[in-house]
Amino acid sequence: MTSNFLKGFAIGMIVPVIGLYFYVTLVLQSGFETGLKQLWHENLFSQVLALSILTNLLPLFVYNSRKENQKLNGVTGASLLYALTVSIMYFI
Repeated sequence: MTSNFLKGFAIGMIVPVIGLYFYVTLVLQSGFETGLKQLWHENLFSQVLALSILTNLLPLFVYNSRKENQKLNGVTGASLLYALTVSIMYFI
């Protein structure tokens, strides 16, 4: 694996967490930990996490337009890992 792939993977793992943070603090208007507990108790955590994966579209479009394929693959891999996690959480 190249360092560009790992950079893209790291960005792909961090950006949805940032999106989730903004959702919890701006929409739910609560602290991050309190908001996560609220989502978990209302069985909405997996749905909100799935929506936060959409924030990976921004780096995907940027890396695609710059033709940075290794970083693009890293972000895509992180998105797929999140999607697998959400699928498992949804059915448990």
